[in-house]
Amino acid sequence: MLRGIFVARIDALVKSGVVNKEGFYTLGGRLAIDFANSYKRIGREKEGISSFEDLLIFMKSHHLLHEDEASDLHMFHFQNPGRCQKVVDGLVELRNGFRNVLTEVEQGWPVSLDFFEEINKRLASFKSYHKLEPSEEGMALKSIIDENGPEKLMFPIVRDIADYLASDHVEKTRGCASDDCDLYFVNQSRNGRRRWCSMSTCGNRAKVNAYLKRQEA
Repeated sequence: MLRGIFVARIDALVKSGVVNKEGFYTLGGRLAIDFANSYKRIGREKEGISSFEDLLIFMKSHHLLHEDEASDLHMFHFQNPGRCQKVVDGLVELRNGFRNVLTEVEQGWPVSLDFFEEINKRLASFKSYHKLEPSEEGMALKSIIDENGPEKLMFPIVRDIADYLASDHVEKTRGCASDDCDLYFVNQSRNGRRRWCSMSTCGNRAKVNAYLKRQEA
């Protein structure tokens, strides 16, 4: 019974665009913000990405990793668990630092130079090359990581954080207005008045609470 209720809840949240089928939040507006929110995961009381398996699930659920690549990395993990866990720990450390940056940005502070330096250092650690590949528009120039180990999982995340820092999304970043929620999102609403991570969750709860208070008055 409880399992059925949980599945129904996940399905409802997936349909409303709050999470994906794996329970990771998808309301941030871009990968970097969804990654910042990944410490939470529906159906999990602990850290959303605490193991290499969690990381693979996050990557696949955000369409950043093909199943055959995931299979190869599962084998790599079996042979090199310490190296794989180091990647997980490095990403969690990066995410915690990025969340601190988002908190400061929301409060009106500029991004710290130390964080820019950290991102540049991480970008410089990747061996990559450019390649033209077919796309829906014709051809696209893509960055290819010349690395077969688990470290390559970090690249799309680090790259999107870098793109985020160079975009106008920094000024549009907001934290959910609910006192019980600390999820972030890029406010791209037409009037710029979006307050909640999602109207399906925190927004509706706020409306219900406001209604009940009015009834008590």
